[in-house]
Amino acid sequence: MFRMRYRRYFRTICKYFVLFFIITLWFKYYNYIERGMQRYKIVQQKSPTTVDCTKISRNDPTEILKAKTNKKSPIQTNLQKLFEKGCEHFISERGYIMDSLTLEEKDFPIAYSIVVFKDFAQFERLLRAIYRPQNYYCIHVDLKSDNFFRTSVINMSSCFDNVFLSSRSISVVWGKISVLEADLICMEDLWKYKKWKYLINLTGQEFPLRTNYELVRILKIYDGTNDLEGTRKRANKNRWKEAGEPPDGIIPTKGSVHITANRAFIDFILHNQTAQRFFNWTKQTSVPDETFFSSINHNPHLNVPGSYKGEPETDPFIKPFLTRFKNWGTWPFDWKCYGKRVRMICVFGVEDVPLLVTRPEFFANKFHSDFEPLALDCMEEIHFNRTREQYENNLSFNFTYYENLPFIKNIVRRICLILSVLIIPSIIDAT
Repeated sequence: MFRMRYRRYFRTICKYFVLFFIITLWFKYYNYIERGMQRYKIVQQKSPTTVDCTKISRNDPTEILKAKTNKKSPIQTNLQKLFEKGCEHFISERGYIMDSLTLEEKDFPIAYSIVVFKDFAQFERLLRAIYRPQNYYCIHVDLKSDNFFRTSVINMSSCFDNVFLSSRSISVVWGKISVLEADLICMEDLWKYKKWKYLINLTGQEFPLRTNYELVRILKIYDGTNDLEGTRKRANKNRWKEAGEPPDGIIPTKGSVHITANRAFIDFILHNQTAQRFFNWTKQTSVPDETFFSSINHNPHLNVPGSYKGEPETDPFIKPFLTRFKNWGTWPFDWKCYGKRVRMICVFGVEDVPLLVTRPEFFANKFHSDFEPLALDCMEEIHFNRTREQYENNLSFNFTYYENLPFIKNIVRRICLILSVLIIPSIIDAT
């Protein structure tokens, strides 16, 4: 008798829960569809009219030669004058996309930590390319940046509710712990926003290879997987020898400071005592930013959600590093550089564009606005056109490559945490 009564109560509770969930989702979708009846109009951006970027992306030698001889970008905008006329004028003139565009994108906010130092105009173009009202953007301005740069970032961020400067600034020095600390400050500031699912960290000299829609679809395929570079075989172990034995059985792993990580991973590095002990250990190492994130992600005994359980060796086939496309000129990041190399890394030029448009990575590093500027101009035009065509004309994108990535099937999964990170925020948003 007791069991029958218990089952009846349980079925009743389940029915009410399912009914509540369906009604909540119905209201959410109805409101969005009703608003979407009036299609958002994406404003056409200015184009580098002196060259044909489509031809350049197809490796047309005549068009590439024409572009390489252009020492100055034809796209010149006085951003300060736009600020003087107010935020609405700035947003309109610069063509920011002030709509989520799709329900799928609206339901999958991304957090960005962006560490910047100089060249406000180039940084503004990066922000405009990745901006959506549902995402969150923390900007860390280097303490060494001049007043003009800092003031410009403050003026721009004041125009958006979801763009803000970090709560404090530090002087960032390559090879020192400050490289890590700048990102950690922004991560802590972003943590209070409960809805984002993944975090991507950037610098001001990068540019997206994927549209926001493509990123959302890919991260949903990842389903909690973190995307971080890692190697032990190619690591310079001399960087660690002065620090002694790492804590908690962690095996140091070399990687990139650039990460794509789920919310539970960020929670661990910010709030877990093991992560804090390891962070303190990395302070005694050389180039700690290339050790901290990667080691946390490639020591599965730490049980960090989304971390990798296989051999921690980035390669193009089993475990590609898709967070960033960087051409180092050494395996597994070895391509011919048609731009110029600065401290080994390729600063992309016009002739690199045909390769860039074929790459599966999320962002490309790096561009210099004063070196073959039409390379960045064309990447910006191509990215904008694909964003518009995906929205207005349902341009298709093949996600098969990402669906078949071996490493996304070989990760640490803590079901309750993954659910809380990827699903519960959507339910909260729906209510």
